[in-house]
Amino acid sequence: MSDGLHEIGDSAAWDQALQAFDFVPPGQTSAWSHSPQFRGHDMLRLVSPKPGAVAVQGILKRSMGVARLIVNDGPLLGKACDEETWLAFVEALKERIGKTSLVSFASMQPYDPVHEVWLRRAGFQRPWSSNASPLTLYVNCAKKAALDADFSQDWRKNIRKGKKKGLVFEAVGLADAQARADFLRLYFETFSIKGIDANIDTPMLEGLGADPRWFAFFSAEAGKRLSARLVFVSGAYAFDFAAGTSAEGRKLSSSHFLAACVLRHLGDAGVAEFDFGRVGPGRYDSIDHFKYGSGGRPVSYLGEWSSSSRPWLELAIAAAGFLKRSERW
Repeated sequence: MSDGLHEIGDSAAWDQALQAFDFVPPGQTSAWSHSPQFRGHDMLRLVSPKPGAVAVQGILKRSMGVARLIVNDGPLLGKACDEETWLAFVEALKERIGKTSLVSFASMQPYDPVHEVWLRRAGFQRPWSSNASPLTLYVNCAKKAALDADFSQDWRKNIRKGKKKGLVFEAVGLADAQARADFLRLYFETFSIKGIDANIDTPMLEGLGADPRWFAFFSAEAGKRLSARLVFVSGAYAFDFAAGTSAEGRKLSSSHFLAACVLRHLGDAGVAEFDFGRVGPGRYDSIDHFKYGSGGRPVSYLGEWSSSSRPWLELAIAAAGFLKRSERW
């Protein structure tokens, strides 16, 4: 316990603390870890004394006397946050981790120049080596019936094709075991075709399924599911997480049909903004092309930041990351 931050060990208490925030991306929820550890590493869940100001959930790795706190989809900077609260939180955070440490953030919040000023004043800088694109697309689901007007010509053509082929739309909570199995089948088939390493497995989906905000959406023909999207819905925001389509589904334009149905369904459910996931130059240009067809507007994330107690720490981590990667974006 500190004047600058409070540490939370219980996952239920963590979710309760997050209720004070309007913006909660999937990586900050307790669904990622229902225990104090995640894949063998300690989990830290920290909030500011002022509710709805700052929240950070990250993986704490220790090796060779160095403590590394890695925070995906965070930190969360809420409406109650101000510079004084943020600076006190960071000072207490570094004291909690230890003298020799490295803190890495990868925020999915929309970029705000005020937040950048706060981060820099707290000692954070852009990392030497960035791992994730800072760009995404936001689709305005509140438009509902007017969504089609922003779809590209290619999208509209493929949606019509899917309808003519008799495709139907399904929305299922991820707690459903058959939904998880069908999603993984389509997900693995897609990644096998594209030659990409899959990063979702059965235990992960089971953990996420315990949170009712996770949904699996499907398009199907004659009872057979052909395409799937995994989406996290939190208040007025929804986040696209992963997708998959069978070879048969590609022939029937199942992906376009499904994406359009998902956007309409979310709008009807009160979702205002759909984050279509990171876009950017590189190996997956075909996926980016598909996403841009939705008519979504480009949005810049607050992105990646790091702060180290020793100048050489961050450079060493960046060099190791560069050597492990086969390509850059």
